Amino acid sequence: MAGGRQLIVDFPDEPITGADMEWNFVDVHTSTFFRLMLQAKRIYGSGSIWTRHCYRELLYKPGRPPEFQATTLCNAATASSVATYPFYIFYNSRYTCDLARKMGNKTISGVNIADGYAIENLVVSANTRALRTSNKSLKKVESKLYPLSALLCPPRIGRLPPFAFTSGTRPAGIYLSVGQKTVGVQMPPSPEDIRGRIIALRSGSVSEGVGPEQKFDGLAPAVPAVSRDIPADVQAVLSRRWDGGYRARELDRWRLTFITDSSKFEEG
Repeated sequence: MAGGRQLIVDFPDEPITGADMEWNFVDVHTSTFFRLMLQAKRIYGSGSIWTRHCYRELLYKPGRPPEFQATTLCNAATASSVATYPFYIFYNSRYTCDLARKMGNKTISGVNIADGYAIENLVVSANTRALRTSNKSLKKVESKLYPLSALLCPPRIGRLPPFAFTSGTRPAGIYLSVGQKTVGVQMPPSPEDIRGRIIALRSGSVSEGVGPEQKFDGLAPAVPAVSRDIPADVQAVLSRRWDGGYRARELDRWRLTFITDSSKFEEG
C-alpha cells in the first residue's frame, strides 16, 4: 500500500549513503522513530535454471576510492545518530519466480528483502574470481532472502482482515464491529514494531512459511534502540504535510515516511 494520510513520499537531499530509499517509521504520539535504509537490486537471467540468475550489480563499487555499495550502506546506517538499519530490496522477474516455484522454492517472490549486514558479508567475502561470480547468483543469495511481508505484514489473526500494515498482536488502527464484520482504518507499523520484526528476522523466530530459520551469517552491530525523538528533517516533512504546504521535491532518491499514532490503537 502506498497512499493515504499515513504515508508521505519525499525525495531527500542527503549525502551519498549507498541507499536508493529511506523508509522512516514515526509514531507521532510517542515521538519515536526508526529508519530503514534500502539499496535496490534487480535480477538478471533468461536461462531455464533459476539458481544461475543473478543480481549483476551486487558487487558494485562506486566512489573514489571505490568501496562496495553494501559497505557504504552499512557504514552509513551504523554511523547514523538516529535509529537506522540497512536492508537490501531485491526485484525478481515473473520468469525467475515461476522457475523457482516449479522447483518447489517458496522463498523467491517479486520483491524480497535481506538484512544489509548479511549481504555485506556475502559481498566482502567474494575475494576470488569464482566467488565474485557465485556470490551474486540467486543460488547464493536465496538463503538470505525473506518476503517483504515478513517485515510489514504479519499473518492474519482470527477473523480480522489481512491489512497491509499491522501492529503488535493485531492490526493497528481504529475498529468498528458491525455484525460479524470488522472494519477500520489501518496504520503502518510503529517504530517499535519494525525494530521487533528485524530482531525476529535475525534470530530466525519468524512465522511459519517465511523460509529457513537463521539466515544471518557473520557478525553485525546490534539492532539499535528506537529513537526517542523525531529527527528535525523528518519533523519538517510532517509539518509541511500538516500545514497543507507539502510538496514532493525532485531530488536524488525516494524517502517514505510512515506515520502511526499509538494513541488511536484499540485496546483489548
